[in-house]
Amino acid sequence: LNSGYIVTGSYDQTIKVWDIKQGKCILSLNEKGYVFCLLEFEPNKILAGNSLNTINLWDIQNPTDHIFSFIQHELWVNCLVKCDSNLFASCSNDAMIYIWDYYKKISVAGLRGHLDCILTLIKLNDGKLCSGSADSTIKIWDWKRQCCVLELKTNDQWIKSLYQLNDGTLLSGALESSIKLYQNNKCVKIFNGHTKAVRAFCQIDDNHFASGSFDNTIKIWDKNTGEIIQDLRGHTSNVICVIKLKDNTLASCSTDKTIKVWK
Repeated sequence: LNSGYIVTGSYDQTIKVWDIKQGKCILSLNEKGYVFCLLEFEPNKILAGNSLNTINLWDIQNPTDHIFSFIQHELWVNCLVKCDSNLFASCSNDAMIYIWDYYKKISVAGLRGHLDCILTLIKLNDGKLCSGSADSTIKIWDWKRQCCVLELKTNDQWIKSLYQLNDGTLLSGALESSIKLYQNNKCVKIFNGHTKAVRAFCQIDDNHFASGSFDNTIKIWDKNTGEIIQDLRGHTSNVICVIKLKDNTLASCSTDKTIKVWK
């Protein structure tokens, strides 16, 4: 969050705000359904996508109940991305991406093209959206013109994670254990080392990135050589998310119900 706290969503149907320095939960919000994704659209306002096909808006300074529910999807909401100062996007198992006006509280566009669940959605450096799906494709969308401008067909099942590095290259993780690096719309490198699905990425610096996997590990990679620099072990189940904190430590969360902070 802008405040420096971390917010997490869980299958236990709660959203929790954490003070990482103290290692304490300072607020718990009761959601309905599993919480799959979170987005702070404006300070202290949290959007939460859940297994009831709904995106709920919460004010963590007035946490009695959610403020509003954005309803359009027909299945689980998997990712939320801020498009600009007024709009955000969501993707779902219903194979749809919707663009929402945050302030008007309405859906303004629907992006159709994937043939199966959309599992990951990110905003690229040029402002376009990029999605990965269980249909084995990665699509790039001009959401302003409401059209797909590029499709990358892969041999991977279930594209579970996407991340754009600072140099504009694109990382993808899938049900298979390898990581692919795309440049100019072509796969130029494959990173092998994980043994199960790759679910999360974050950039460490210009030459290194981290990946989190269902093999319970986080690996730090040299982007240029493909070498594993560090192998972080401590989680006892699937690693779902990895983020870089402001003090250059890493935070990860897992289906072992823990958040871990790494130096």
